[in-house]
Amino acid sequence: DILFRNPDVKYDVLCSDIEDFKLINDTFGMAAGDRLLRQVAELCTQRLGDHGICGRLSADQFACLLEHREDYADEMFTQSDSRINSGFGDQNVIMKYGIYTVEDREVSVEQMCDRALLAAHSIKGKYGKHFALYDDKLRGTLLRRQAITDGMETALAKGQFEVYLQPKYQIRDGRLAGAEALVRWNHPEWGLQPPGEFIPLFERNGFITKLDQYVWERVCALLQEWDRKGYPSINISVNVSRLDIYNTDLADVLTSLVRRYGLSPDRLHLEITESAYTDTSRQLIETLGTLRRLGFVIEMDDFGSGYSSLNMLAEMPIDVLKLDMKFIQTEITRPTGQGILRFIVDLARWMKLRVVAEGVETREQLERLQNDGCDYAQGYYFAKPMPVESFVSVLTVQDPPADMENSRSDDSADRIDRALLVVDEDEEYRAQVHRSFSDCFKVLEAASYEEAVKILGSHPYQMSAVILSLTLQGGADILTAIQKERGAWVTPCVATGPLDMELERSAMELGADDYAAKPHSQESLRRRVLRVMSFHTLQERIRSQQDEACRDSMTGLLNRQGLYTIAESLRHASFSAVYLFELDDLKKFNEKYGYVEGDHLIFHFASLLRAHTRMDDVLVRLGGDEFLVVMCHMSSMEDVNKKKTAILRAYHESRYAEPDLVACFAGTAFWNAEEPLDEIIRRAREVMYAAKAGGKDECLIRKG
Repeated sequence: DILFRNPDVKYDVLCSDIEDFKLINDTFGMAAGDRLLRQVAELCTQRLGDHGICGRLSADQFACLLEHREDYADEMFTQSDSRINSGFGDQNVIMKYGIYTVEDREVSVEQMCDRALLAAHSIKGKYGKHFALYDDKLRGTLLRRQAITDGMETALAKGQFEVYLQPKYQIRDGRLAGAEALVRWNHPEWGLQPPGEFIPLFERNGFITKLDQYVWERVCALLQEWDRKGYPSINISVNVSRLDIYNTDLADVLTSLVRRYGLSPDRLHLEITESAYTDTSRQLIETLGTLRRLGFVIEMDDFGSGYSSLNMLAEMPIDVLKLDMKFIQTEITRPTGQGILRFIVDLARWMKLRVVAEGVETREQLERLQNDGCDYAQGYYFAKPMPVESFVSVLTVQDPPADMENSRSDDSADRIDRALLVVDEDEEYRAQVHRSFSDCFKVLEAASYEEAVKILGSHPYQMSAVILSLTLQGGADILTAIQKERGAWVTPCVATGPLDMELERSAMELGADDYAAKPHSQESLRRRVLRVMSFHTLQERIRSQQDEACRDSMTGLLNRQGLYTIAESLRHASFSAVYLFELDDLKKFNEKYGYVEGDHLIFHFASLLRAHTRMDDVLVRLGGDEFLVVMCHMSSMEDVNKKKTAILRAYHESRYAEPDLVACFAGTAFWNAEEPLDEIIRRAREVMYAAKAGGKDECLIRKG
């Protein structure tokens, strides 16, 4: 109406989108998400005033109509983001904005908003980009998407979607072990289209469910045909999308399909992407459990792509772990025995999961994967995805395929490079541990402090874990040595001893990851070791994924964005304590002595934090003068306060001689998995302000 009442006025449609809004809802609750939406709406109304109108399009998308301007700049939008973040507990909310200049007023308002949103989506995930303008390039993208949507039903009816197969090979002997079904669109005008051209769009518009069922049936028909011709029997992996999981009849559909073609369910491997876990975790677990009980083999695809924590491995009813191509290529660059590939393979093997590496392109990568214990591989080193006819040639000329259901790599060679050390004075206990863990590790034994130190100092491979008796003479010293060298070893450690609260507390203070009170079953010990290995692997994964956008450039600590990137993962750790530190009157210090001196003070402060915290603790520079530490496995408030006092005392003792002082105040709070991180930071800040008002828990850092 406004457009037609003002034909001489040029207008823009501006649409905004909140990045990872679902994650905010999942992490902080629906109430927090609703509060954020209200703040965005209020900001839009305030900024527009009488110069335009605004409204909410959908869940986290807003649209504004305003008079056209030529001088859009990032500063306009960063100011808005700052106001939103300050009103949302300083959460790192990222907004993306798209702008469409109204040229044709006959275009529907819905299309105008679609074009503005297309511009906003074009910069999603691009750090430092806040807005984008709709242009001819984006218009071409929109037209292409519309053409794909218009042609998808016809393409399915006319058989334009073709199944391609990529072989999977057993790493140990190079035998064919199966295939993955992929899809290509053989378009009559555009030619052969790769899945990246249409699959993301189909996932958004829901057509993916029809395409998936088409592929499932085509694969079952192929397997039946090959069985009838006497070809070697293999399995084929097919994709199950997130939308398929919502179908309550999924198990019936798949069961009916394999029965119709006379196939055993285990011939059809069902690939679930790691990202599906974060979207539909409870329903996903229930659905996969049902399918697995029916005999289907469940594969988790794209593991390592960054969506979820390793806790999913303990929850998901899966049989096969497929490692993401980019993850593999990153890990291969790390020295053997370092990085987290070995850890993940160890965990998978322990949980009786088969491991498939995707995206293998070189002989060097293959050899490394073999050394690290992977079972199967696929990638261009072996073969590209190929038409069915070409795959038949591979299938019929190879040696009999490996049985992926029952075949495993020979553990005896792999165990040589994966060691677990048990340090205990009880020979029978060491023997029990040896029997319990020898299926996964080369178990090394030490009965004394001297033997343990010798193994830790000279053993050529990195320890996967250490089980350490604290009643052993010198046991505490061994734990201290492990903690001291964690920068190099990164070795998970489970301490053992009698049921003694003081001894358990001492173990945690010395850096143990868990404490197993004796007597205990070997099964419970296995679970404890698995949990601490999972946590360490998670920490390594967090560190490996942190890029410059998540780091404070001056101190190297995480910044606010980095903290919220890993916040959900931290919620799974037990007994976490949050420490908040503030350097008081830093601004006055900078004004008096200059920013170079102020930067030196900040860097010195960060260095002291590093020196007095553990390898797995999370250190964050929240802002100019605020620092945050998250410490896991802190079992009591007494321990928390003791650590805070020790840190403050260390700061106080490091002060310089000149009389100009910068005070440091601290606040602490416990964090359990039920509360959002922002709430914990708020409570810690209240404690800090109370200390500040009373002049308590203060340390003084002199000008450096």
